[in-house]
Amino acid sequence: MFPILPAGSPAVATTSLPAFVVAHDGLYLRKQSLLGLSQTKVDGIEHLPVEKEFVEYALPKVPADLMARIVGFFRSIYRRQATEALVLLLWADAGFDCFVPAQKVSPVSVSHTLDETELPPKSRVIGSIHSHGAFGAWASSIDADDEAQFDGLHVVVGNFDRARPTYSVALAVDGQRFDIPTNIVLERPRRLVEPPEDWLQQVKLLPPPRASRSKGKGTGSNGATASVPGTLPTGASRVDLDVALVRALGLAERLGLHLSYQLVRREGSSRKGGGADD
Repeated sequence: MFPILPAGSPAVATTSLPAFVVAHDGLYLRKQSLLGLSQTKVDGIEHLPVEKEFVEYALPKVPADLMARIVGFFRSIYRRQATEALVLLLWADAGFDCFVPAQKVSPVSVSHTLDETELPPKSRVIGSIHSHGAFGAWASSIDADDEAQFDGLHVVVGNFDRARPTYSVALAVDGQRFDIPTNIVLERPRRLVEPPEDWLQQVKLLPPPRASRSKGKGTGSNGATASVPGTLPTGASRVDLDVALVRALGLAERLGLHLSYQLVRREGSSRKGGGADD
């Protein structure tokens, strides 16, 4: 087997060749030939078998009594102001716990701030659970982006306009997101618990996005019209975009259609913001 060395190690210069060098941006093959010393980036190693990415969940299920408190909190927020909300999932003393951070919310987004000194002693953040209000428990493009940067267990709870909310679960590891069957990770609560007042006080409403002053024009088929702004507001954000996408998804459902989309970052653009937005 060829030696495998980390990039920047002094051993790279003295090891027997050929060898593999593992760097921040991937895997390199370093070898000596008649032509000279070379190092080339490789996508794979031909003589080795193919592997696949995976994750095996090792913790116990999030217990039903804890989920009853968390989902009860989400339900209370939805009934009060029809917005999302977020809870951080903790691991402490060999068991699950939760923490409600200060957060700013809207019907389609939630962003939070965390002062780690506020966490219970000997606890660590291992994931997040956030609600989707009346929308389904699917992860939006922003959810997926945020989860990819936050190793841990991530749960979305949706459809609070129905008798029973829906759930989706994912595990994020090293930038990769794995969808996990709900019954492997959590116990669904039978009866929800009303939240304490200090949880509710942590949730603040975001101001609504400012409407564009530009004039719209008629569009649509079958004589339908809709207001389409001539130009986008200069302050447009990812939240504004997701608001429009969520509205489009809801409209498609009412028309008996399934709308799918993919957001692709343009070359040279940069991402701003954070938090578990939808």
